[in-house]
Amino acid sequence: MLLLALLIWRLMERAMRRHVETTGTPFTGWDKKATERPTSFMMVTKFAGVIVVKHGHNRQLARPLSVVQQQYLRALDVPIACFTEDQSSAGEGG
Repeated sequence: MLLLALLIWRLMERAMRRHVETTGTPFTGWDKKATERPTSFMMVTKFAGVIVVKHGHNRQLARPLSVVQQQYLRALDVPIACFTEDQSSAGEGG
């Protein structure tokens, strides 16, 4: 399991670094300094304060995502809706 987790972290780093190469836009890293070599751990720390509130079957963010958080999600090609939409039915025909 640990090996799989490390592989996923490495793939995330690769995707973020390729995003930097193709767009020429560095990420906000430690101490709000720009970096061209973002790490997965760096990204995870940026999402530590994200709170998802559930009301019945609806989910919403307690606060909107920051520009930095949105930048990381775009680099990983992950939609912002991943926090609010039900992913359990993803891939089903209905």
